[in-house]
Amino acid sequence: MRIDSRKPKAAALSAALTVALLAGAGATDAHAVTLSDTVGSTPSEATLVQPVDYRGDGYGSMQEWNASMEAKRDSLEMRAQIIMNMYGDYATDDERAVLQGCIDGAGSLLTMGEVDAKSTELDELRAALEDAKCEALEAAAEAEAAEAAQASYYNAGYTPSYASAASYANGSGLTRSAGVNNYNGRRETYYSSNVLYHYRTGEWTQDSEGFWRDSDGYYVVAAGDMAQGSTFTGSKGDCKVYDSGCAAGTTDYYTGW
Repeated sequence: MRIDSRKPKAAALSAALTVALLAGAGATDAHAVTLSDTVGSTPSEATLVQPVDYRGDGYGSMQEWNASMEAKRDSLEMRAQIIMNMYGDYATDDERAVLQGCIDGAGSLLTMGEVDAKSTELDELRAALEDAKCEALEAAAEAEAAEAAQASYYNAGYTPSYASAASYANGSGLTRSAGVNNYNGRRETYYSSNVLYHYRTGEWTQDSEGFWRDSDGYYVVAAGDMAQGSTFTGSKGDCKVYDSGCAAGTTDYYTGW
């Protein structure tokens, strides 16, 4: 039986010719290598992928582009998981599906544009879910206050109670039981280190009420409409902004609840 040695030679020649043609047409070495690796292969042996214009994305090499792309995919997946943990209870089925799609499918995104578009979508979704969370906490606080007011009325027999206003803007500021508070024109709520562990949490300590404080005694808060590191006075005292992502006019206290 005679083995025909012309086929591998023809395949090698075809691959070399393809690389040469691409190089002559202005393709980069990385593009040519990407394509030449798959020339002559059957669909079951290799999948032909579109070459990456890493220079157009601002990178000096494919290695740099790949490293950045991998980091962005990982960041997208992690952020989606954090948002799911923080706001999953307040999300619709469609919103949870979007988050789960980012968690499961971040690794399949092929271009920087796709990753950036998903990142923007996550930012918008987190803001919408923060609003939904605040509304749900307000409704729960008002319902709890209404029950307390009714109980007080029946226990006293005649004295009306204004527990609703007290729980919404009480003299003790934000509390775990109320969950939401109004102070100086800002809506106050909280997010928990049990759900979202901030990368600087190890630098801070919890006070007797479970609020995280930095080394200078400031309450650690998130505020989307204030610059990182800025300070202001909240219902609990002096606050410093270490995070963002909540709606304008909202202060999220970082707690251990």
